[in-house]
Amino acid sequence: MNGQMYQICCITAAVKKALKEKSVLSYTPLKYENRVEFQFLPEKKLFSTKKYKAEDASAWYKYCLKKGLRDIKFLAPVAVQDRNLLSFSNTTQSSIVCFYRGSKVTYFTANWEFDSAQKAWNILYTEQEWNKAPKGKPHFENNSDSFKSVLTEIKEFAQRIDCDSFAEVFQKALDILLGSTDYTDIKYNRPFPGIPKQNLHLFEAASTADVFGAMGSWNDSPPYMAYKKGMDKEYDSLSAELLKQVRLAMLYAINEW
Repeated sequence: MNGQMYQICCITAAVKKALKEKSVLSYTPLKYENRVEFQFLPEKKLFSTKKYKAEDASAWYKYCLKKGLRDIKFLAPVAVQDRNLLSFSNTTQSSIVCFYRGSKVTYFTANWEFDSAQKAWNILYTEQEWNKAPKGKPHFENNSDSFKSVLTEIKEFAQRIDCDSFAEVFQKALDILLGSTDYTDIKYNRPFPGIPKQNLHLFEAASTADVFGAMGSWNDSPPYMAYKKGMDKEYDSLSAELLKQVRLAMLYAINEW
């Protein structure tokens, strides 16, 4: 899973945990994060307009509570027009949705910019109104069975097009779904989102199976290798289904507990 998606999942989970426990926010920035800020919508005061920017996740959470935050959700599309674009920054199309008292709903989207001097990323989350939010909060089902099915299919497909290294990746994701704690994110020293154990298995399986990136990813050589064997249509359909199940797994793991 790329760093942008990982961050938004961890922040959402941290807020959800803090809301449940009525505690302060516990979020540890990763080493490649230089600055994480949150720009709120302008607020009209008696004689002026106030634009508040929180300097970190803790300050953002405190201000959200002050505004009446009651719940939070992570949202992301389960399909994209071009999977190759997922190798670039600011293409996850994900958001943090905030539910406030009085039925007000807003959402935050992130913009990542690389700071060459600090050799790290500056991230700005910007709040936007959700004027036509659907009634009720989004709910997601546990898709473990469907996820296992596509992982099994795409693992066998990877073997047939001589992509054994990817077959091993898909098998590892399957193993995690079946209970293995050999989590891929351990080697990156990423702090796990504070979610229940069952949800963490699903989240880490999704993180492992999220193979859509740039050079060396499932988007790189495998399409050509499938094309040479006349299996390009199968590659496209299985890849689309894999992305769908990865995203559904993330949505359930982060939101439903």
